[in-house]
Amino acid sequence: MHRVKNSIPKSFCLWAGILLGLLSHGPDAQADGAKTWAPVPNGPFHWQLQDTLDVDDTIRVVGADLFDTSADQVAAWRAAGLYPICYVNVGAVEDWREDAKAFPGDVVGAPYWGWDGENWLDIARFERFATIMEARFDLCRDKGFLAIEPDNIDAFEADLSSKPTGFAITREDQLRYVDWLVDQAHQRGLAIGQKNAAELVPDLVDDMDFALLESAYRLGFMHEFDVYVSQDKPVFAVEYLDEGVNANAFCPVAKEHGFQGVIARLDLDQTPQNCP
Repeated sequence: MHRVKNSIPKSFCLWAGILLGLLSHGPDAQADGAKTWAPVPNGPFHWQLQDTLDVDDTIRVVGADLFDTSADQVAAWRAAGLYPICYVNVGAVEDWREDAKAFPGDVVGAPYWGWDGENWLDIARFERFATIMEARFDLCRDKGFLAIEPDNIDAFEADLSSKPTGFAITREDQLRYVDWLVDQAHQRGLAIGQKNAAELVPDLVDDMDFALLESAYRLGFMHEFDVYVSQDKPVFAVEYLDEGVNANAFCPVAKEHGFQGVIARLDLDQTPQNCP
């Protein structure tokens, strides 16, 4: 699920000299000599892809848009001991992105239902746009993010539904692409997470570093991600106010699973609420 066009003010700017001294602050927000990438902490998650982010001091992990978040802002979060994750749409092209016109026309497919200006990509032929994704992952690393949230890794499920991609993508196509994405992230010293696509858990859990779920409580697929918790990998389970979530019902279930429960708006344009 993607979000509409966003604009996050480039706040939290720091002087260049201060940045160099602060980037390494916080044991949970840096990779040590024994690891290629920093493990994702398990704790309150501020996931917001639009508008001004007001992150309070209880938060441990921040999820923000790759393009609309400045390096200065990421540096400030890391200086405060937060773990920043960058949102990257890896399965669809969004027509407002600065690199949108770089995608070959023959890999741009059907509109992504419900999200204006977004179209599926033919991930079965991801080699046709691999350099674009590599550049996005480079930008994520260069801005100081520590992990990647890869959106729309469930194209094969769309092609089994009434809202297909236009490319007849298979499960095998999806796994080949996601395996490549995992390698690209880890080569850059970045963690990467599984977003939805519950059917792929057995194939991905050993290589992914965290999971991010949308509407798993409402749709009934939370249990399929329990294996992440058994491997000490955090699971952030998000339910939406727009879909009528009842916090009193959802939060205890998220806690039973060992997930970090989060309640947000579908547009991800406001400060979310974390379950206690």
